[in-house]
Amino acid sequence: MLAAAAASLALSLPAAATAEMYCEGAGGHVAINMGRLVVLNVLGATAEIGGVTYSTGPERGKGTPFVVGQDFAEGDNLMIDFVDPDVVEILVSLRVQWDATDQQWSGTLYNEVDRVEVSCVAG
Repeated sequence: MLAAAAASLALSLPAAATAEMYCEGAGGHVAINMGRLVVLNVLGATAEIGGVTYSTGPERGKGTPFVVGQDFAEGDNLMIDFVDPDVVEILVSLRVQWDATDQQWSGTLYNEVDRVEVSCVAG
């Protein structure tokens, strides 16, 4: 199933070494740049949830610094946790699942306080 979802993501983008996924819902959004490998490889991201903006670096925009703590893809699921730069606390998490019927990713973006149902597009 992941192969089909990954192929869908790959086919929806021009040939390149990277891809982007943008997820949004009422109260938050996340933009994730990924390497195109056989495993999930998050290269950078920005997110906003609970009125706080986060960024993996100034090249991606202003925001509270965060880094990729862990990223994993299994079956039709993508799971990403962003942590503080000292890797002490999970700041933002994303859990999405590929929906073959709707041809999109959807799931939840959340932190300790807020949960946002999101839909995602590749771009």
